[in-house]
Amino acid sequence: MTPTTRFLTNPSPADLPKTADVVIIGGGPAGTAAAWAIERAAPNTRIVIIEQSSQLAAGSSLASLENYRTCWAAPCLHRLMQRSIDVFQHAEDYFGEGTKLGLKEQGYLFIAFTEAQAAKLKDDVDHLHRCGLTHTEYLNADDIASRYPWLGSRVIAAKYDPIAGWMDSNALVYALANATQSTTILLETKNASIRTEGSRVLGVSTANGDIDAPNVVIAAGANARAIGRTAGIELPIVMRPRQSFTTGWRHEAYPEDAPCVISAAPFPHVRPEAQSGAIFGYEYKWNTGKIPNYNGERTDALIDPIWPVEQLRDPRFPSLTLSLMAKQFGHKPGEGFADPRYLRGIYHRAGYYVYRDNAYLTLPDGTTEPYDSQRAIIDAWPEIDGLFLSIAHVGHGIMSAPAAGEILASRILKQPLPDESYVGFNLDAHFVEHDAGGLSDNGIKAVKPVSD
Repeated sequence: MTPTTRFLTNPSPADLPKTADVVIIGGGPAGTAAAWAIERAAPNTRIVIIEQSSQLAAGSSLASLENYRTCWAAPCLHRLMQRSIDVFQHAEDYFGEGTKLGLKEQGYLFIAFTEAQAAKLKDDVDHLHRCGLTHTEYLNADDIASRYPWLGSRVIAAKYDPIAGWMDSNALVYALANATQSTTILLETKNASIRTEGSRVLGVSTANGDIDAPNVVIAAGANARAIGRTAGIELPIVMRPRQSFTTGWRHEAYPEDAPCVISAAPFPHVRPEAQSGAIFGYEYKWNTGKIPNYNGERTDALIDPIWPVEQLRDPRFPSLTLSLMAKQFGHKPGEGFADPRYLRGIYHRAGYYVYRDNAYLTLPDGTTEPYDSQRAIIDAWPEIDGLFLSIAHVGHGIMSAPAAGEILASRILKQPLPDESYVGFNLDAHFVEHDAGGLSDNGIKAVKPVSD
């Protein structure tokens, strides 16, 4: 069937749909995946996506490294990612003949320089094997020297996810959108707010007019908290600025077919880009002097985002990242990551990662301890009938998009969850084992619950 998705830019009140079955606020991976999954489960559902920018995926997706991986320690996370990767690998089956997502299945390689780091990676792989992720590998020094001699003699071990890779995130978002049959996408449609009456959703108001709908989805990334406030609620999320940069040059020893390399703490990471370039990033502690404080204290997280986010780019970030990696790999000035050609003509980006702010652990003495969760919130808001959330994707919105959309579709359509582990993405799922960290601890940090 030929897609009939309609794109309307800054629509006039006469062209604006007056009613819909579902209105989705946000045209990034979460919003477009929700529309795709709802239509797959319930064809002919009338869906409207509202995007304030002139194109889809105009938010944090632009600052993403566009990567995906399966080696997540928490079951709900690795099953979410495995399902999404299956969709990526069979894109034509899910999105239509001729769909190309530009997949590069070149793997993820977490590396170690010390025996303690190597032991940690070995523990990680053992845990992943117990979770059923037996494709992940532990590589010793001889394996590294044989497979990746270009890494140099300092690397003594690695954790390898061979299914991981990267893709064209813009192609994915538009594939999700164009695969829908009864969705209208409104671009340059600003000032979206949710209309309610009592404990019931009525629809959405925009600068272009109103749309009546019994179901509204907030999938607005860093703008989600502000959208929630229009319905009188405060979403449990915070924003952390993140940045990355692309170079048009890559040192000769670093091959085009290399995996994404995640170095040791503080975990700078890099992957090849195109034929001659590379993309770098890491969870760098921000220049917090530009960020409004909580209770007079400096912080790397925001309750309300600062726009435009580009003003939070730290000009030192590219040189600091390269200097850190050169030091770790032992590259002398002028060689490897210490070559000044890496700093010529870079493209430096910034965006927000949105985290749930309601994850906590109950300690044996009955007190609670908050922690940074890696889980999105994909659930209904309990106090307003018809209001749904697909938020707090923590920079994983691209890699998790198809499966996250299917979870949300099950919520809206009142169907069983596609996988029982997905209960971990509930709004009130406060604790999930091995849910913490991210690249700051290789994603394996275990938080121990209270004993029964």
